[in-house]
Amino acid sequence: MIAREQQLLAYYTGQPQALEVLRTALLARLPAFMVPALFMHLDVLPLSPNGKLDRKALPVPDATQDRAYQAPEGETEQLLAAIWAQLLDVPQVGRHDNFFELGGHSLAAIRLVDRLNKAGLRAAINDVFQQPSVALLAARLQANASTPQGVITVRPGGAQTPLFLVHEFTGLDFYFPVLGQQMAGDFAIYGLPGVPAGQAQPRTLECLARYQIEQMRTVQPQGPYRLAGWSFGGVLAFEMASQLLGMDETVEFLGLIDSYVPRLADQGKARWSGPQALERQLLLNCSTFWRTQGPAAAEKLAHLQRLEAQPADFASLLASCRAHGLLYGLWAGMTDAQLLHYFTRELAHGHALAHYRLAPLSLPVHLFRAEQGSDSLSTLGWREALPAQPLVVVGVPGDHRSLMQAPHAAAVGQALTLALARCPVAAATSYTPHVAIQAGQAGHAPLFCVPGAGDSVTSFIGLAEALGPEWPLYGLQARGLDAGAVPHSSVEAAADCHVQAIEALYPEGPLNLVGHSFGGWVAHAIAARLEARGRPVRSLTLIDSEAPGAGGTCGQPYTFGEALQRLIDALQLSTGKSLGMDPATFAQATDDDQLQQLHAGMVRNGLLPARSTPRVLEGTVRTFATALRTLYRPTQAYTGPVGLVLVDDPGLDALGNAREHAAMREGWQQLMPQLAQWQGPGDHFSILKVPDVFSLAAWWHDGQALQHSKVSQ
Repeated sequence: MIAREQQLLAYYTGQPQALEVLRTALLARLPAFMVPALFMHLDVLPLSPNGKLDRKALPVPDATQDRAYQAPEGETEQLLAAIWAQLLDVPQVGRHDNFFELGGHSLAAIRLVDRLNKAGLRAAINDVFQQPSVALLAARLQANASTPQGVITVRPGGAQTPLFLVHEFTGLDFYFPVLGQQMAGDFAIYGLPGVPAGQAQPRTLECLARYQIEQMRTVQPQGPYRLAGWSFGGVLAFEMASQLLGMDETVEFLGLIDSYVPRLADQGKARWSGPQALERQLLLNCSTFWRTQGPAAAEKLAHLQRLEAQPADFASLLASCRAHGLLYGLWAGMTDAQLLHYFTRELAHGHALAHYRLAPLSLPVHLFRAEQGSDSLSTLGWREALPAQPLVVVGVPGDHRSLMQAPHAAAVGQALTLALARCPVAAATSYTPHVAIQAGQAGHAPLFCVPGAGDSVTSFIGLAEALGPEWPLYGLQARGLDAGAVPHSSVEAAADCHVQAIEALYPEGPLNLVGHSFGGWVAHAIAARLEARGRPVRSLTLIDSEAPGAGGTCGQPYTFGEALQRLIDALQLSTGKSLGMDPATFAQATDDDQLQQLHAGMVRNGLLPARSTPRVLEGTVRTFATALRTLYRPTQAYTGPVGLVLVDDPGLDALGNAREHAAMREGWQQLMPQLAQWQGPGDHFSILKVPDVFSLAAWWHDGQALQHSKVSQ
C-alpha cells in the first residue's frame, strides 16, 4: 500500500476480488483514514534484483479505465453526482463512476455521509464502502428510505428469524458489515446504531434498550427475536432481552461477543459525570491513542498534559486539539458538531454502563470469548456476577479488538452462525399471579387487587378485614418478586397476564378491580381489556395512582441507585422510621454496597431478620425499579364506573397537595370523564392500614351499594 497524490493505493495479487469486499474487509482491520481509495490487481508484484519490492515499477492506475460516461438517472443519482462533484472537485460525475477512483477517501466518505444526511438521505459509512458508485449508492439510499430510521440493513431478508446486531460503545456501525458478511444462513441481518445527533442521549442502559427495542420493532413488530452485540453492545443486548422477556416476547437467541460484565469495564460512576466530564472524555481518548504511538508521540502527550492542567470548555479545548494535531484518524475528518455528538454519546454510554446492575434471564446466554483475553476471566465475569444464569461459552480467535478484524472475523461469524442454528428453545417460566386473600361468600362480586410497585398482595389484607368476610378478595402479584423470573416491563404485558389468570379463576360474572399507586395503571389496563371482551366490570378503584403521562414518579430514567433511593423513601414513609443512610454517600457507592446499606438499615429497623442476606432484596428491588421505569400510554378505553382515591403527601404543604391532586384528577379524567373522586384520610401507605383503611372500605362499600341498586333498577 503506497500513497499517490494524497491518496492511498493498494496493490494485490492472487484472485481478483470485488473492490467493495476488499474495502469492507480492510475497514474492519484499519482505521477509516487508512483504508485505500484505489485498488489495483497485479499478477505478480515487481521485485528488485535483491528480491525487495520495486516501488518505482508499480504501475500508475488510470482512473478512467476506458469507462464510457453515462449521465446520472433520477433525482437521487443526480443529487449524488452533484455532491460528489463539489466534494471531490471534479467537473463531471457519471452514474457508474467510483467515489474512491475519483479521489475520494475514508475521511471524504465521512463528509459525504454528513452531506447526505443533511439532504434528507439516510446513509451510513458502510453504504459508501459497499456501494461506491453513484448508481449503486443511489439504490442503497432508496432501500434505506424504505427501512425505518434507526435501523441499518446489513443483509436483506430470508425465511429465518432476523438477527439484530447492537452497536458498540461509540454507537457507530463499522462492525455490522464486517460480521454480517461472514455469516451464513437464510436470514436478514439488521444493525442498530446509536441514538443519532439531534436526539437526547439516554444515560441508562434501560432507556437505551427501550429506544433500540422501539427501532427494532419497526422492522419486526413481534418475536421471536435474535440479538447479538459486541463489547458494550452485548450488555445492551442483554438488557434488551430482559425487557423483551418482560413484555412476554420470545427471545430465541442472545449472543454477547467478548462483552465484560459492567463492573469490569465501567471505570466507576465519577468518571462519567460532574463538571468537565465531556472535556475529560476528549483528552482521555486522545491520550490513549498517542500513548500507543511510541517515543515519537512524546510531544503530543506533553501538550495533552498541559491542556489537562488548564481547564477549558469543550469548544476551546477542541480548537486547541485541532491546532496542535492531537486529533487523529476518524476524528480529524469530523466537524466540531459531529465530535460534540460523538463524545456526548460516549459519555452517556459510559454513565449508563457504570450505573447498570445485572439480573439473571430465563434463557441461555451465548458468550463468545476472545481466546487471547485474560486467562483469569474465563467467562468475563458473567459466571461470578450471575451464578444461576444459563451460560454457553464459545472461544473465538483473537483479542478484544482483532476478533472483529480479518482473519478472525470469519471465525467469529462462523461460530455465531453455528450457535444460531443450534440455539435451544427456552422453557416458559411458570408464574401464577393470583393469590386468594379471602374466599368470601357467593353473591358478592370478587375484588381483584393490584399492589403498588414492588409491593406484595399482602398489603390488601387490611382492606379484606375492613370490608368483612363476605367479600371474595384476590391479589394479583407482580412477577419477579421472588427473583425467579423477569418482571413485566410493560403495563400491557402485565395486564394481559392478569386477565388470563382472572378468566381462568373466575370465567364469568361481574367483578371489581382495585389498584394502588402503580397498580392503578395495571388495574386500568385490565379493566379496559375485560370490558373489550364483554366482561362486566362493576367498579375500578384507583388508590393514590398518578395519571399516565410525563412528569410523574413512574416512567422516569432511574438508575439502580436512584430506584433504591425511591424505595428507601417509601420504606421510611411506610414505617415512620429512618433507615439511617446519607443520600450523598449512598449515591456514590457501588450498587452492591447500596444494596448492603439498604439491607443493613432494614435489619436495624426490624424489617428483615438479622440472619438474612442482601440477596433477599434482589427480587423486590428489581421489580420495584422495573415498575418505576415503565411507561404507560393507554391504547384501550375503559368506560365503566371508576373512583379515584386522593390522599395527602406528608412531604408537601397544602398548596403542593392541591396541585398534585389536581394533576392526578385531570389526567385520569382525560381518559375516563366519568371519574368520581374521594379525599381519603392518611397518606399513600396508611390508607391501606388500620384505622384509615376502614374509611376506605366504608366509602367503597357505599359506592358499591349505590352502583348495585342502579344495576338492579
